Amino acid sequence: CKIYTLGCKVNQCDSRFFREELELEGFEFAVKNTDWAIVNSCAVTQSAIKKARWMINKARKENPRAKIILIGCWPKTHKIKNSDLAEYIINISPNKNGIKKLTKVMSPLLLLMPESINKDLTSKSRYFLKVQDGCEQFCTYCIIPYARGKLKSVPVVKVISEVQKAINNNFAEIVLCGIHLGLYGREKQNKKNLFELLEKIIKTKGLGRIRLSSIEINEVGLDLIKLIAKNKKVCPHLHLPLQSGSNKILKLMNRPYTREQFVKKIKLIRKHIPKISLTTDVIVGFPGENEVDFQDTYSLIKKLEFSRLHVFPYSAHKKTPAADFVNQVGKDIKTKRAKKLRILGSVLEDRYKKIFINKKLEVLIERIDGEQAIGKSEYYFDVSLPLEGRKELIGKIFNIKYTKIN
Repeated sequence: CKIYTLGCKVNQCDSRFFREELELEGFEFAVKNTDWAIVNSCAVTQSAIKKARWMINKARKENPRAKIILIGCWPKTHKIKNSDLAEYIINISPNKNGIKKLTKVMSPLLLLMPESINKDLTSKSRYFLKVQDGCEQFCTYCIIPYARGKLKSVPVVKVISEVQKAINNNFAEIVLCGIHLGLYGREKQNKKNLFELLEKIIKTKGLGRIRLSSIEINEVGLDLIKLIAKNKKVCPHLHLPLQSGSNKILKLMNRPYTREQFVKKIKLIRKHIPKISLTTDVIVGFPGENEVDFQDTYSLIKKLEFSRLHVFPYSAHKKTPAADFVNQVGKDIKTKRAKKLRILGSVLEDRYKKIFINKKLEVLIERIDGEQAIGKSEYYFDVSLPLEGRKELIGKIFNIKYTKIN
């Protein structure tokens, strides 16, 4: 069996869960010539769906005799004909019921004894741990609430157990992931929250460092900010989706903040953590976005000096309200605006990195490229080290002096 994964870090976590559970059920995993190929799809944009189609074709080419199974967000949000794409299309969730459904389809080709679980964990350096699923925000451009459903949080005891497993398998960094991470534990009758979870995780013996994935600005409280500021085990990095700097567009998007509220919170964060890395997502060409709205976004990003931008031209999703909004923006305009923001993003990224020249950084080695070891700093930007390309360095943290921007 082989699993092909598309989309966000949460999908990566789901694929790992499926693999581990399928191994327990008796399946073995290989690169090519497998009996089954599972494509874990994304449907956040139309381009993501195109990538899923491409991945299915890739799976067929690599594994000509394999039965293809399509899972993930795409089959959960669209009616897809099996004959068009894959032999099996399954709407499943990453839990025991999902595994039962998968194994029921795949059971005729159960193999012999599985190889040891987590056999590939030590070959990687960062462990992506899903602690939350579901979203009830219903931004007008987003299909994910329809695919992922209501808020669900992994119990604290299970999270700590997974953290300990990652530590035992030599992972130096754990990345907490969720569809709506900031609302961890906030569903009905669950009083635990993300701050309390972090407090427990950082007490885990042997923990290297921990990082948060994407979190909404209005869910970053003063308690969380102070925890990041005072505890070196928590990486000084937050990914805070902005999406637009125009209040008009933010309202059309159904985003839960205003431009002014975003700025106020950024100032509070930097007051306590001056050098923190703040990265963001931006959508350009949302329906109704005129040149004034775009300039509002551009000027705000420039003012806030994000350390990294992820720029997305708006992609209409038929099942979302925004697809029917008037004043849809043309492709050429979206391309032009995206290019302008990406240029700004590059300038801001280099400006941020210059702060650390001749300063000490803690770099976690992730891969080897020739004679260079490439790693991730605690501030989330990559650093290359001349360490003669030794593979045994992967997964280790080095204290280095940052000398120049590469």
